[in-house]
Amino acid sequence: MAPRQEAQSKDARARSRDDDDEDYDGYDKEMKNRNKESGGSCCSCTKFLIFVLFLGASVGVVFGFVDIEQIENLFSGGSNSGSGGGDSGDGGNSGGTDEPAFSFMQCPDNGDPCCNGLQSNCDLKVNEIMFATVHNANHDDILVPNHEAALEGALEVGYRGLMLDVCLCPNEEDEMEITFCHSICGVGPRDPSEVFSNINQFLTDNPTEVIVINFEMSSGDPTPAEIWDVMKTNEGLRQKAYNHDGGAWPTMSGLLAEGKQLVVFEHNHPEDCVDPSKPGCVARIEPWFTYVVETEFDFNNVAAIESYSSSCAENRGVLGLKDFYAVNHFGKEQ
Repeated sequence: MAPRQEAQSKDARARSRDDDDEDYDGYDKEMKNRNKESGGSCCSCTKFLIFVLFLGASVGVVFGFVDIEQIENLFSGGSNSGSGGGDSGDGGNSGGTDEPAFSFMQCPDNGDPCCNGLQSNCDLKVNEIMFATVHNANHDDILVPNHEAALEGALEVGYRGLMLDVCLCPNEEDEMEITFCHSICGVGPRDPSEVFSNINQFLTDNPTEVIVINFEMSSGDPTPAEIWDVMKTNEGLRQKAYNHDGGAWPTMSGLLAEGKQLVVFEHNHPEDCVDPSKPGCVARIEPWFTYVVETEFDFNNVAAIESYSSSCAENRGVLGLKDFYAVNHFGKEQ
């Protein structure tokens, strides 16, 4: 990993923490002590590198613009597959049964450690895991939606990354407030407090799972600090948010052992938040392109996406060594 600027030392990040961090630190200590008492948890597996996968809302190969029944059949199973035929081989959905074609959650029932659906993920670092991600995850409203199901449904079927557009828009009283929208106020709107409450409940119900959020600072020039002010009002979610200190990323099992299930990034904020003490920045929301290199986000057709030379070429965040590799799948035509 490329060395980070001197301004982003651990001391600088500690100084930038907000006033509620006394409770945060107390929660950290409690989780670490609890882990020591239980003997800790780890998994043994062959390490392998998987890159962060960003799935765009287009061309019928991703969550958006695909019938939600198809998604449910693929990830959660069911008999909604036409005639209900198919082969009777291993893994098949024979005879129209309710057996899933694929189940994301493959954790054992005996309580053994498990991380993001698999035991074999636990020894991998956070940046060695694939997080299938929903782009513009907040945009599922009726008028020209990006997605036919809400982001909560995406989490249920196995997506573990959410891209959310943060906007500063006028409310009914014509006062500016933080909300989610899709580039333009009123398009793809979601209430951040509701979204954060639902995400927190999902993580509470699924203690083996880790979610990555990437906020895009969009309409109205909001700041990471403003969206964090909304996040931290949800005590459960605030406690689950990981505070990266600029060093090596923890393993998935290490992250979960400390009760951390949420890794948060942001991009498109004009201030370089590599130093979180700068105006509008906050320690627990990391600058995306400090850690991530990503591919082109706009392709003319499926053929361009399927072409290795075009779809895998690095496009943004190319300077320096990076920890994550984001692969976009956006297409204008099928």
